[in-house]
Parts: sequence; C-alpha cells; structure tokens
Amino acid sequence: MLAATRNRLTLAVAAALISTAALPVMAQDGPQATPAQTPAPSAQPARQDAVELDKLVVTGTRVQGRSPTESLSPVDVFRPADLEKQASADFTDQLATIAPSFNTQRFPIADGTAFVRPANLRNLPPDQTLVLINGKRRHRSALVNLQVEPFGTVNQGSQAVDYSLIPSAAIQRVEVLRDGSSAQYGSDAIAGVINVLLNDYDDGVRIEGQYGSTYEGDGDKWRSSFNFGTGLGDAGFFNMTVEYFDSNHTSRGIPRADAAAVGAAVGSGLVPFEGLGQRWGDPDGNGLRSFFNAEYPINDAVSLYGFGSYADTEYESSFFYRTPVGVAGVAPRGTLFVDADGNGVADPVAQSIVDDIRAQGLNPADFLTANAASPSGFIALNPIYVLFPGGYTPTFGATVDDYEGVFGAKGETGAGLRWDVSLRQGENEMVYTMTNSINPSLGRLSPTSFEPGHLIQLERGANADFAWPWQNDVFASPVNIAFGGEWREETYKIGTGDAASYTAGPTGALFGVGSDGFQGDSPEASGDFSQYSRAAYLDVEADLIERWTVGVAGRYEDSSAFDSTFDWKVSTRFEFTDAFAMRATVNTGFRTPTPGQLNTLDVTTTADSTGTLVPLGTFPVNSEAAIALGAQPLDAEESFAYSAGMVYAPNDVFTLTLDYYNIEVDDRIALQTINVADGSPEQQALIDAGVPGAELLRQVSYFVNGFDSTVQGVDLVATYRADFASWGTGVFDFRHSYNKQEVDSVAVIPGTATPVIDAERVADLENQLPNNRSVITFDWRSPWNVNFTARANYYDSWEDFTFGEKGEFGSEWLFDLAVSFSLYQDKLHITVGGNNIFDNYPDKETNSTLNFLGAQYPLSSPFGFNGGEWYVKASYEF
Repeated sequence: MLAATRNRLTLAVAAALISTAALPVMAQDGPQATPAQTPAPSAQPARQDAVELDKLVVTGTRVQGRSPTESLSPVDVFRPADLEKQASADFTDQLATIAPSFNTQRFPIADGTAFVRPANLRNLPPDQTLVLINGKRRHRSALVNLQVEPFGTVNQGSQAVDYSLIPSAAIQRVEVLRDGSSAQYGSDAIAGVINVLLNDYDDGVRIEGQYGSTYEGDGDKWRSSFNFGTGLGDAGFFNMTVEYFDSNHTSRGIPRADAAAVGAAVGSGLVPFEGLGQRWGDPDGNGLRSFFNAEYPINDAVSLYGFGSYADTEYESSFFYRTPVGVAGVAPRGTLFVDADGNGVADPVAQSIVDDIRAQGLNPADFLTANAASPSGFIALNPIYVLFPGGYTPTFGATVDDYEGVFGAKGETGAGLRWDVSLRQGENEMVYTMTNSINPSLGRLSPTSFEPGHLIQLERGANADFAWPWQNDVFASPVNIAFGGEWREETYKIGTGDAASYTAGPTGALFGVGSDGFQGDSPEASGDFSQYSRAAYLDVEADLIERWTVGVAGRYEDSSAFDSTFDWKVSTRFEFTDAFAMRATVNTGFRTPTPGQLNTLDVTTTADSTGTLVPLGTFPVNSEAAIALGAQPLDAEESFAYSAGMVYAPNDVFTLTLDYYNIEVDDRIALQTINVADGSPEQQALIDAGVPGAELLRQVSYFVNGFDSTVQGVDLVATYRADFASWGTGVFDFRHSYNKQEVDSVAVIPGTATPVIDAERVADLENQLPNNRSVITFDWRSPWNVNFTARANYYDSWEDFTFGEKGEFGSEWLFDLAVSFSLYQDKLHITVGGNNIFDNYPDKETNSTLNFLGAQYPLSSPFGFNGGEWYVKASYEF
C-alpha cells in the first residue's frame, strides 16, 4: 500500500514539476537569496544577544525574507548565547540542551564512539540528519559507530558528522529544519537539516575563557577562544575563530567485583584506575578547533567567498579490565592464562603447579610454555603475565585531524538570475593508539603500546545553484524557481596499523591475535574505497493567492554504487488571518550507505551476558567472512514522510507553533551479529572461507538492510518577549518534543527464520530514547548590565534492554542557571553558572552484568551521569 501511494504521488508531483518548469521566465524586480546563500555582513553590533522573533531563515526555503513563522516547514533558530551559557565546551551537548528534538548520549568503553558522539534528531539515526555549514554539506567523521551491548544500539551502524569539531564561538546562529528535505538537499535529510551559519562580523576582536568542573571535583574543563573580524574591500569581510579546549575525565563507576578481589589479594594500587579496574565516565580530551568565513565583492554583481575549518584533537579512554594470573577465586584473562580443559577456569592441578614453582622462588614462565595445547592437568601460561600482577586495562585513544574548505562565487545577472557555484573538500582522519595492552600471540616479546591503524573520510563536491523569481500577473507573488546540480564523491580509507597490532605470533591459536582490545588493521584490510553521485534539482515556491503559499521540489540523484532515485516534496501554508496559519508537507527521502559502512573491517572486544570478554569481528558486506554467513548487497534507505501544523503569531512578541510529523523509513541499515560457537557450522564456514583467526571469533557482524520503522511525534514551540519597563526585558521560551518510534517489520537471515535484529534491539529502538522532552528557558535582560538565564530540561522515562534484562529508568528534571555581568563600557562580560545545579542523577543501573562490570548508572542515560557542573566565563571585546 505504501509503495502504491508513493507511486501515485510521485506521478502527480512529477507532472506538477514539469508544468511549473515550463512557465515563461520574466525579469525580477528585486534580489532574493541564492540557494544556500551565506547571509550578508550584519549591520548590527558585533555581538547581538537580543532575541529577534522575526529573524529571517535560509534553511528549508530558497525564497528570501522568510521568518521562522512564515516558513512552510518548522525551523528553530538558536543564538550563540543559547549555546555558550553552558558548562560544556562540546557543541553536541550545547545543542542537545536547548533543542528537545535533538538527543545525545555518552558511551564510555565503546571504541571511537566514546570520542565521536552520535546524536539523534527526532529519534532517528545520526546519519539521517543532514548537516550544513553556511548552507553547504559538511563532511562526515571517519568513525562508523559499531556499538554492541552494553553500549546501546540506537545509533548502531551510523556514520555521521562530528558536531564536537564546531566551536560555538564561530557560530552566528543555528537553524534546525525539522522536516524531511532530501528533495531539496539530497541524501541523508530524512529526519531534517541542521544548518550552522558562521560569524560574518567585519569589525572587532573577542577573547573568551571558561573554566568549570563537576560537583564531584573531576571533569575539569578549560576553554579559550579568539574571534577576529575585519573588512575586505568596500563591503566584504573576513572572520576567524580559534578555540582551544581541555577536558579531563570523569569517573562514576565502582570497582568491578573481580577487580575488588584482585585488589584485596595484591593491593589495589596494582589494579588499573585506582582499583576500579576500568572507568565509566567521560574521556580525557584536548585540542584546537578553528573556522574562518570570508566574502569579497568584485563588483556590485559578483562576489567571491570562502569558509573552512581545521581541528586537531586528542582523546583517551579505557577498555574493559583484564584479570591477572594467580589470584585465588578469580579466573585469569585468557590472553594470559588458558586452563587445561578450556573452560576459562583455573583447575586445581594446574594452579598447584604454578604455586609449587613459585614456592621454590622460581618464575613459572621459565617452566611453562605457551606455544601448544596442554594435556589435562597442565596449563598454558603466557610468559608476559608477570608484567601484570594486578591485571591490565587497555587504554584506547584517538587523534582526530580534520579540515574543510569551501570556495565559490555568487552573483546576480542583469536579468535577475541569481547564481552560486562552489567547490568543497573536507577530510576527517582518526589515528588510533593503544597503551597498557599486549599482543598475546607474541608472548614476552609483545610490546605494550600500539597504533592499530587510522581511518580517513575524504569528501569532495561541486555545486551550481540558481534562483530566478518569475514576475507574473497570475499569482500573488513572484514564482521563485530555484534549480541546480551537485556532484560529490566520498572516499573511505583504512590505513595499516603497526605490525605488532595485527601480527599472529606462535601462540595465536591459543591466546589470540593482534593487540588485545582493538586489533590492528592488517595490509589485507587496508585500502581506499570510493563512490560518487550526481544530482539535479528543481525547487519552486510561490504565493498562489495572497494568503496561500505552495512549494514543490524534486531531485534526481544517480549514485555509482546504488540505483538512481527521484525524490519529491510538496509544501503548503495557508494564512487564515494575520495571526493564524496552517502548514503541511509531504515528501520522500533517501540515504545511500557510505563507503565506510560498506567496507569497515574491525576486530574488537566486547562483553557477553556473563561479563566474559569475547572477540567480535565486523566485516565488509562483500568480504569472504560476511558472504560465508549469508550477506547480501546493500540497498539505499528510503523514507516517506508527512507533517501538518499551525502557527499563531498575534503580535511581534508572542509566537506559538505546533507541528505533527510521521516518517516511515524502509530498508534501514542494521548491524547483524551472529554468534559463533566452537564446532558450529558458522565457525566451519568462516574457516572454509579462510578468515584469519576464525577459530577465536565468537561474534561476527556485517551490515544488512534489516528493518522498517515509523517515527511520529509532535513539536511545540512557544516564545514570549516581555517588557518589564524599568526592570528590563525578558524572554520566555518553551519547547516540547514528543517522538515515538515503532519497528514495523524485521528481515530474517537468508535461509533461516532468525530475525536480523533481535528483540532486545527492537526494544531499544522503540524505548531507549525518551518519548517526551521539554526545554523551558527564561532570559532576563536588566538595565543594570546584569543578565539572568534560567533553564529547565525535562527527560521522560526510558527503558533499555541489555544482556537479556530490561532496565526501566524514571523521568528527571535538570535545572541550569547563569548570571552575567557587563563591565567597562559593555566590553567585559563575566558569567557564573551551573548545569544541573541540583546535582540530579539517573536511576541506578539494575542490570546484573553491568553491575558486575562496575557501572552504577545506565549507559543509555539521555543526560549522562556526571551530576552537577559549575563554570565561570569571561570575555572581552575590543
């Protein structure tokens, strides 16, 4: 039924596009915004904090002069002050704190996902939201999220933009389009579009510094930024922002049960992380983030422009704890010790051999070999175990280097045709590091530090955009006809790790291969993988009569790796009175799997339902391992969505919008995980396919088109600006978002009745993110150079399903407070504030396995588990 509906609507929209495009073109009588145009240099003061309810938007429309309440689709506009009056220096957290439809979580001990945090718009995966900078597509991170239990699976398999590399000091405003827009912008815009507009101030310097910490005394955060603007020519500008940040780790876990036992036997000082074994909390991070934005008019009709970014950041976190040899009652980690019968438990006879040798004052490693299977009553002991009397915990880190450059020209012809042509290139590189680990197959010769490899996401693109307002006597306004084309290329590169990180030594069949915790990429796994696409679009918008606006858009896109697609969007808005209007949209969308998703090869370590660490391999869908287990080529994800809403704006101080939406997504990408037992047909298939280390793998994953889902919800936004006369002004802002996801159908593994995703992941998709979120903000501007901001964040209850156990967690309110003072002729600004000032935490974790692993609070918490934070910030402008 859905397919038939789509087909009928596609034919109708195609006919509308053809007939509209055939309209005669006539001269325009005034300029309008070119597609994705950067706003002109602001004539307002360098830093404008006042809320402007009628601020114009450039996202979701290619018509100049639309305000958020006049747009055909719902658009949120956020100011720099909304972002900066927070304890966090991470744009991911900053936006999630003020936009209830935008959610993020913190996953420690989750490989690169601990550093590049996924974020969800309308409860859909991160890569189903398109991110723009100044209206141009932003490149993705090199990280493909591969989370498995216990790290939550809502974002599993996604490859998206790294929001944390965008410094808030570089932002003029953020526009969040809460509507599917693939027909206007291309792949990924299923949930909506986030457009970050950069500073274009042409005069002044701003220096800023911020320091803060948690109530627990950890997680110290430093942030300093420098913003500089100057004019170029008569009407151009150059604006640059450089920001440095340094954030220390937090720790909210308790000692693992086995770590506590080891600490009692050998002393907690020998157990990693001060006896905890591992750390549940934020990672350490530091680095540089910078942006520039510039425009230079050649003449009255043509301007050159450019913007770009550079970032160099480093992060460090921990993996799971590995237990040592020789502690009674504690099973040693298999990389150090394997018992005679292979059940992972030291048998008494084997342990007595070790004890007898030690009693003689000798080193067991001199007597026990580690290069062959052992008969009953004998053990195989890795001689490197003597380096870790308290066990070991691999420390995982990443260096992220990122750059982007966009350069183009735009202008307007004498006939009124506005044009914008541009080229862009962006690259994100992640270089992994690991310390305090071993390659167990190398025995005593193993190093303890590794560089397991590096990943690169390289993107190039070219855009040509045109807009032509057709003046006519038929409709109530000019018909804005926008059209253009795009070419883009994505390349995913996997770089080889150092030899020790992937080498199979003499005892590989016994202890494991490669760096423990995160196996390095071998030369066979490395390579460059590319795909490109070409697209053409047409976007028409006009007032058919004085109070009725209609927009129609269509886009054809052809990909080198997937079938071509045609997507469309129809939007309408009817103004019943000057104060009240209704709006609605219907659209189709798509997202093509990335080269990263198609070619990721990763071998890491996860925990099973008993807390035992097991090796997990994720393989490309076209690899021997995936094909041996039944993998099929991937298709693009497709969506069908509609929305309807109302706008009430009786005056210039109050607005109210209410919008309902419904998004159906077919063929969603999922990470299928297959358990591999010793002697199983799956293991034999991997061995027959020649997969390295097949005998040791216990789980194998690869991407599939796994399921269909529907997300629906309601967004409410109300804003009121009050005049308190001699007491200044205040802005009350209330935002509520209701989002509910349902999994409609799940594919099965070919040749079986086994579903691609299990009931636990279905439950997580439907319940792990809160259905209801609210943000209430009051911002008071006094005439005495004192400003006051109070914010309340409401998070509805949520559930997660991990290791066969369902966890239920209650709703929570978090309160933020900030007071700002302006001194020295309004040039010096000091802010004292706090996030979560009442130090609220989520309900305690109830999962028995996670409790054993030392987790006190749910990893799926939508607001983390650090508790309260305070900060002090000072800025100076000159």
